[in-house]
Amino acid sequence: MKINAFLSIFICNCKIMGQSYTYRCEYCGYEEHFNEGHGFLIHSQPLEQYLNSGIKLFHYKIHRLLIKLAKQYDGLFIQAGFKVYKCPKCKLLYDKIEVRVYNEKKVIHKSDFRCSVCGKRLKLTNIHRLKNAICPVCHNKTFKIEYENFKLWA
Repeated sequence: MKINAFLSIFICNCKIMGQSYTYRCEYCGYEEHFNEGHGFLIHSQPLEQYLNSGIKLFHYKIHRLLIKLAKQYDGLFIQAGFKVYKCPKCKLLYDKIEVRVYNEKKVIHKSDFRCSVCGKRLKLTNIHRLKNAICPVCHNKTFKIEYENFKLWA
């Protein structure tokens, strides 16, 4: 009971950034962790604030695009976070940092990812409901979530 009370106080006083999910293949034993949520540095903020910080948090192509968009538009914001995607063809899982750039009225840019195996556009998945996927090592449909390894990260 004391541990649960401590955990609830800890969670209330800390800003939880997201969840970490462990998937393990029942056939070959391969294990991979997927993060979902916002990181300490990767969070929603005005585009100018991000560019003035001098820290490059994203892939160089995205960073260059952000600089270009900042020159074209005023008052843009970045919304970024870790998301889990699944290939509709290969059924492989990917965790990527999704970046959206928007102004008050509309989205100016949204990340678009493709499967490294087949080239299909990845689909955002609801990892809470995803029970199993294809193992990237042995290619069996035995890549399953381990609920006992579910973690909150800050």
